Amino acid sequence: MSPPDFLILTAISNATPFAELFRRKFGHPLPETGDHFVAFHRDEDGALWPLSYLNFGRFGDIRLVGGGCTDGAVIRRMSETQREAVSASGGVLVHLLRAGFRHYAGDCDAYFGHCGDARAYEVDLAAGFEPAGHEFLLVHWHKPLHEVVQRALIAKAHAIGPF
Repeated sequence: MSPPDFLILTAISNATPFAELFRRKFGHPLPETGDHFVAFHRDEDGALWPLSYLNFGRFGDIRLVGGGCTDGAVIRRMSETQREAVSASGGVLVHLLRAGFRHYAGDCDAYFGHCGDARAYEVDLAAGFEPAGHEFLLVHWHKPLHEVVQRALIAKAHAIGPF
């Protein structure tokens, strides 16, 4: 399902508008490395509100996806119809993950996530992640790879530990 047209999903070089949201969610500053992929809410007047954040960190031939957070205050600013549309279409982070998977597909062999939160885990699965065989480790294969290559990439991501 496509994201509602009032969600703007994009890569940005300066994620400063998301710094406070990230700090509230994780208790530390935005990552200094990786690529910032974000969602803005466009209100009825055309103003853009920083809504959701994800980090797509590059680690050689894989991307490490993390730092997902959404600003509940911006969700509450939406009209009831917009909130219902977001919910019915899978949620902001589902759209953000899928858009990020498409955006960075040309420069990695797979995406990995590390998720211990039950709610976030369900969102990750809905977006296309699947369990990678290690506790909390998720993988999204966006192109065909030989199973030996897949096992090697899983071992690589697992060796990194939580990210």
